[in-house]
Amino acid sequence: MPKFYRKKEEKIINSKATPRVWILVGSEENWKTALQDSIWGVRKNLKNLWDKIEKGDILVFYVSRPVSGVIGFGTVETKFKQNVPLWKDEIRVNKVIYPFRFEFRVDYALPLNEWRNKQISVRDLHIPTRAGINSLPSKEKFVNLMKKSEEQWNFSYKEMILKEEKKLEKSISKLTHKELQEMFKEIGLVQRFIAEIEYPMENEKLDVVWRRVEKSVPTYVFEVQLGGDVYHALGKLKHARDMWNSNLFLITEKEQIEEVQNLLDGTFHEIKNEVHLITIEEAKELYQSKNKVIELEKKLGIIEE
Repeated sequence: MPKFYRKKEEKIINSKATPRVWILVGSEENWKTALQDSIWGVRKNLKNLWDKIEKGDILVFYVSRPVSGVIGFGTVETKFKQNVPLWKDEIRVNKVIYPFRFEFRVDYALPLNEWRNKQISVRDLHIPTRAGINSLPSKEKFVNLMKKSEEQWNFSYKEMILKEEKKLEKSISKLTHKELQEMFKEIGLVQRFIAEIEYPMENEKLDVVWRRVEKSVPTYVFEVQLGGDVYHALGKLKHARDMWNSNLFLITEKEQIEEVQNLLDGTFHEIKNEVHLITIEEAKELYQSKNKVIELEKKLGIIEE
């Protein structure tokens, strides 16, 4: 698998499409204080979990017996450590029991007088409810919890999660100048060319070139232009054509095509029929198609791993 493809795949796997979900478990007494002050805290032995909590993570409010159910949801705001007693069990002994704390925003919470008859039972979902804080890595369990919440309370994080996923998808799909250079370098290597990035041409550098043999001049020249100075990019391509009679390619965004065409009709009319325009979408399609062929050839034993 080409290096660039692996990097993009790792980016998708490691990225946070949806926030982490945490189950906060405590007594009725402590939850009254927590909701009043919008603060939760954990004991020292749970610091390793507290360290992993981030702003924006989703919180599930679970009250232990006799309520034994979920009474609301929130999101993490700010983490902090405190040495001042807050909850009643701390005040009774005048000692901090839960030093590792965080503020949260309440997104939904049942009124106190409805905790015992409108709470959400999670027994059938097998969600961890040990005292303090529990991680909920299972997306399936969270989805099932959201279904119950929608049915019973008409509340869900569905819209927020979809929005985050779309935002992430957009950020991942938007390729940078450097990533496009890497893509076309790798395509060139697959095509059995000597492919190089930032190839020197007098006082300039070309984004990507493909050469047939070590001492030959560039057969293919690629310039990547995402916004900015299209004139300069076309100028470099024209110079490459004049020097080496190279095949010319400009990789750009759809929005810039009209500007490029106007320049090719005017100032750069000499290379109008020589410059091949490639949109970002076409570049991605080409790269993905090449990867599929490579993977299939490896699977069939046509090429070695």
